[in-house]
Amino acid sequence: MFKKFKRLSRKRQIFTVLISVIIVALVAALLYQTFKPEPRPEYQVQAASVGDIQATFDTKGTVESTSTEKFTAAAGVKVSSVNVAVGDRVKAGDVLATFDVSSIDGTLANYKSAFDKAKAAYDKASGTVSSAKSGIKAIDLQISQTESDISALKREIAATHNADIKNAENAKKYTEEQLEALREQLKNGGLTEEEIQDIINSLKNSSGDVDIEKALSDSVAAKQMKLAQAEAQLTSLKTQRAVYEAQTDETVSDIYKSVMEQKQKDYESYKAIYDSLKNGWVASADGIITTVNIEAGKEFTPAEAGSSGVDLSSIIGSMTSNSEVASTLTDILSSTAGSASSVGDGIVLENYGEFIASFTVGKYDLLGLKVGQSAVVSTLGSDYDAVVSYVGATASENNGLNISSIASSLTGSSSNSASAVAKVKILNPDEKIVIGFDVDIKVNTEKITNVLKIPVDAVATDDAVTYVYVYNPDKKTVEKRTVELGVFSDDDYEVKSGLSEGEMVVMNPKAALTDGTKIAVKG
Repeated sequence: MFKKFKRLSRKRQIFTVLISVIIVALVAALLYQTFKPEPRPEYQVQAASVGDIQATFDTKGTVESTSTEKFTAAAGVKVSSVNVAVGDRVKAGDVLATFDVSSIDGTLANYKSAFDKAKAAYDKASGTVSSAKSGIKAIDLQISQTESDISALKREIAATHNADIKNAENAKKYTEEQLEALREQLKNGGLTEEEIQDIINSLKNSSGDVDIEKALSDSVAAKQMKLAQAEAQLTSLKTQRAVYEAQTDETVSDIYKSVMEQKQKDYESYKAIYDSLKNGWVASADGIITTVNIEAGKEFTPAEAGSSGVDLSSIIGSMTSNSEVASTLTDILSSTAGSASSVGDGIVLENYGEFIASFTVGKYDLLGLKVGQSAVVSTLGSDYDAVVSYVGATASENNGLNISSIASSLTGSSSNSASAVAKVKILNPDEKIVIGFDVDIKVNTEKITNVLKIPVDAVATDDAVTYVYVYNPDKKTVEKRTVELGVFSDDDYEVKSGLSEGEMVVMNPKAALTDGTKIAVKG
């Protein structure tokens, strides 16, 4: 074979060598590709370490002003001047608008008249109740005395009747002529037949001389007359007491009191608006004008009329059985009938120096929020220091999705549709903080120190089981290990169990990574 190779020309020898080398290389490459080891996946690893964790609550909120100054105008007032427009920035003390209030003087007078009438009606009803209560006390004494007198008269009548029967046995005899003469004498004296007969009976039953006047006063007829008079008086007293009792019912007085208080509120409210218009509208703080609903030279008409009064028609309807009360209430109502009593916002000024971001929070996240916690508000590429200024104590139903409910579900907390309102105060706002715009909010909640922690990117979850891959530098393999986590921040998790300080965890483990896999460590 070698001799044959030597007999070849130089060119063919070179060619043969090259072909042989190529064949060997191809075979070697094929063998390498067939039997070469699989490359190890590359991962970054990081050691579990002891340190601090600042937990945060992240959400979105809406910018609001902490104070909104609304300038209310009454329908029909004449606008003299308007010195601002929507979007204008104003300073405390700036005059925003002036008015001619002469056109609403009559309306103010009507409110005052309605209040005066309501107060007079209440005072009268209240006085009647007080007087009736006093009358009941006095009449109860009279009733008691009259009832006592009636009982005594009944006893006397019974006693007189028994005495007449007893005396009849020893009665002195009078002739018919004597009795007839006495009868005529008594008749001429103005006595009734019943009284005369009663006296005659007493004479017939008496055993001696008879005192005619005493016999008349002691007669059963006289006592029965007194009894009838006493019983009639008792009936009259009880009737009067029933009248007083009806007058002590405070229902009417309470109605008048309610109407009076409402009419007082109506008058004072309208008077405050009137005085504000008369003095002109002046900004009480620096801010920005967000609403202007008035025009110089024209009378004000509210966009959405809201009455400053109370509707008495329902009360009047319920008092149809008491015509006097219904008539009085109708008179009070007529005092403001036809008045231009509706009011509305003329100018709205948002305080530009005090802004908050309002947001909702679920019940579990709410527990971590406290007034005074520091926060950061972000919008349009800028960050602003903030502080939690309000955490709601009550929850309201919310049928929509919100950031906090989504966050709660991702962190393993259950979430329901109820949420509470919380607010952060933006400390140094500028022109990028715009009322009504959404902003990002990060609240620094719980801070823990000296705890074992690992990066958030090292944690994986499968079927509610949280685990990490621990790297063994000697074997170049990873171990899948379950861990218990606690407080977390944007960057780190607190490790409560499952790891020790210094152990290396795999960052961003892929789904293909399994327990025992060999890996290559990056950088």
